[in-house]
Amino acid sequence: MPAACTIREARNQDLDALAELLGLLFALEADFAVDAARQKAGLELLLQPGQPRLALVAVSSDDGAGRILGMATAQVVVSTAEGGPALLVEDVVVRPGSRGQGIGKALLARIEAWGLRLGASRLQLLADRDNAGAHDFYRACGFEPTNLVCLRRTLP
Repeated sequence: MPAACTIREARNQDLDALAELLGLLFALEADFAVDAARQKAGLELLLQPGQPRLALVAVSSDDGAGRILGMATAQVVVSTAEGGPALLVEDVVVRPGSRGQGIGKALLARIEAWGLRLGASRLQLLADRDNAGAHDFYRACGFEPTNLVCLRRTLP
């Protein structure tokens, strides 16, 4: 784990910082819009206790401010192909000035450990087609592209 931060579960008092990080992420993704109110509503759902979801933050430990440097979330899905649980990883984002220091890898390692404890057989995620940096990062973390294509339909 990076020496300059601590990984912990996100808390309700982190909502503003998490929404800010999601704003950085969604500004890069063509399929999503930055909308702090919607992002906070989604985060509040993720943080509800008793659900098979995990929201993590990387908090600076070397500046005394406890600034949130990055985040990652995961949710359990049931894979009929695998015959058991799998994890959908979302919202992996690290502040630009803190990238390249192992924070993203540390966040993903904690998600993987959580998934293994739950009996998950795989991690899966979506990455913006045009975000080459994200693709390089995920490949370095052991993710591989698949033949599947993500399709979506917005409900009224």
